[in-house]
Amino acid sequence: MAEEKEKKVIHIEKKDDEIPVEDIKELLQVVNKELPALIKGLFSSLYDAETAQQYAKGIATIYKELSEQGLPKDMIEKLVMKYSDSINIIGNAMKNIKIDKEKEVTD
Repeated sequence: MAEEKEKKVIHIEKKDDEIPVEDIKELLQVVNKELPALIKGLFSSLYDAETAQQYAKGIATIYKELSEQGLPKDMIEKLVMKYSDSINIIGNAMKNIKIDKEKEVTD
């Protein structure tokens, strides 16, 4: 039998709209501990050899199908590039993240 992982439970005692600093600190410690493994697992599942092989097969199939339909080569290349860009989940997500370095923090 597989051992059950011990689950960390954080109880946040909240009064009105305030969250105690110690509760936030404890929450961030758990996130700091768990997040690296989560990110590593995500990247390895998206970018492993099997996924790359499936991705390449998909691109080849699309190219072949569009070619068989008699589309012009330049149109096929554009469509294949758009398809391949749409599959790049992490890359697209990173493009959409905007960091405002000049943003001032006000109290």
